[in-house]
Amino acid sequence: MRAGFEYYRAFPIDAELNKELSKTRLEMPVLALAGDIYPALGGDFPGNYVLNSTQAVAQNVRGVIVPFSGHFIPEEQPDFVVEQLTTFFSEG
Repeated sequence: MRAGFEYYRAFPIDAELNKELSKTRLEMPVLALAGDIYPALGGDFPGNYVLNSTQAVAQNVRGVIVPFSGHFIPEEQPDFVVEQLTTFFSEG
């Protein structure tokens, strides 16, 4: 349990490091996958918050909404994820 909680205890340190690192936006292509179901927010939630937040730190971002998926995208829609990754990496 202690090791699992350390991830959350590190948030303040991570925030400071990320603030500094995010001053230079990533230049390489980035694929941002987001589920279309957000149970914590009451179910379906319009928009792609993953895309929006990633665009703040990267210049070349492609956002994809993963249908019928929530937080655990690779476990919930593995075939869709493989398809997206194959397409994304074959374009480079």
